[in-house]
Amino acid sequence: MDPVLLREWLATRTVRLEIHDCDEFVAPEDEADAKFTFGCASFSLSDFLKPKTRSLKIRSDVFPLKREQADLTKNLDLNTTARKGERQVEKGSPYLVNNTYAVLAADLAFPIEKFNEAAELDKV
Repeated sequence: MDPVLLREWLATRTVRLEIHDCDEFVAPEDEADAKFTFGCASFSLSDFLKPKTRSLKIRSDVFPLKREQADLTKNLDLNTTARKGERQVEKGSPYLVNNTYAVLAADLAFPIEKFNEAAELDKV
């Protein structure tokens, strides 16, 4: 991979980790309708851009997400708690209550090359 593109990717992108530890056993015939919450943690690998950095151990809080958003278009527009589309009460997610976090350890085989402006201009 081109070192310039790799540096740009590390500076602008995040790694998203989905954690599916709240899934419960569901009978195979009901599996298509099962909707559980899951956790998501996001990590930035931009610390690899520092010189001589070859390993990282970074931490991120886990935030709860729903696999499928509830369709609220069929809800009444009145100030009421009536809901037409939802059939069951959703369980609360334990991620925020328990201060859940994820730790990501990453290692590079070799340091990322420095940007050489003269060499890049010669390519053009």
